[in-house]
Amino acid sequence: MGYISPTLAVRNMKAAIDYYKNSLGFEMGMTFPDVENPQYADLSKDGMVLMLIPAENLGIGSDEKLGTGVNLYLQIDGDIDEYYDELKKKGVRIAVDIKDEPFGIRDFTVEDVDGYKLTFNKAS
Repeated sequence: MGYISPTLAVRNMKAAIDYYKNSLGFEMGMTFPDVENPQYADLSKDGMVLMLIPAENLGIGSDEKLGTGVNLYLQIDGDIDEYYDELKKKGVRIAVDIKDEPFGIRDFTVEDVDGYKLTFNKAS
């Protein structure tokens, strides 16, 4: 089975890496050319990988809004209520509180530092 690894354009690579590692608990993968001047980074959680690149490398100007209309749907392995509580304690911006969906999923949505929304879910 294949997998998808979205690439997100970000304003500040170090801030985005810090957010995904320290706020959301993603594990650091590769950075290029190095951690002091990252022009590419990948981070993973529960087998899912996100790649980050500077928005300016894609010709996206500083006045253009990032993340509009993008919502990544991520199925996690652990206890979703525990993860939700952990993120709230860290001060992560919760865009949609945790809830049970009528189709048997429990989920919540966060918004990252660049405006991307991530919905973490778990079958209930």
